[in-house]
Amino acid sequence: LGESFSFIQKRVLYLGLNMIGGTPYSWTEKSNRHRKHLEQVRALFEEHEGKFEVIVLLKHADPGRNHRDFFGDGDRDGLFIDMIRMLGKPTIHFHGDNHNYYEEEGEYGVDNYMRISLDGESVAPPIRVIIDVSKPNPVTVSRRQSNLRVKCCSDGWPRLDDDDDDYYHYDDDYYYYDDGDE
Repeated sequence: LGESFSFIQKRVLYLGLNMIGGTPYSWTEKSNRHRKHLEQVRALFEEHEGKFEVIVLLKHADPGRNHRDFFGDGDRDGLFIDMIRMLGKPTIHFHGDNHNYYEEEGEYGVDNYMRISLDGESVAPPIRVIIDVSKPNPVTVSRRQSNLRVKCCSDGWPRLDDDDDDYYHYDDDYYYYDDGDE
């Protein structure tokens, strides 16, 4: 797990975990690594209780079928998703496994979990993420081009209401903002 990392900065806990996408070359190695990651994350949550308000998870893999032994499937099973549900802290998960931008808010029935899949290669500029724990919706994400909108987080996440959904539209793998001007 030497290639994984964690740190707290400005009351945000950052977790960078070595989880690659695709089919594992060794199911045993993958299962052991995921078990160790869970132990590490659980220990970090306990050790730093009260020291962070937001969690940022960085890793390559989508939490799909090959990674259920880490993420769980939304049941109260003691795995990662269950841990963040119980913590109740906004948790934003960035990964690049699918190489297409999309957002999954409240996945697994957990309101404090947001997953964002990032564009691959040079499709779009790097995203900009601002986290201000003094705000009720502390996470702001920008794709840094006016035609590349962020449905979940351009005005802060967790969202305080869902009224802004009417202004966002999905087209060819991208969200864009419709302000009514043509």
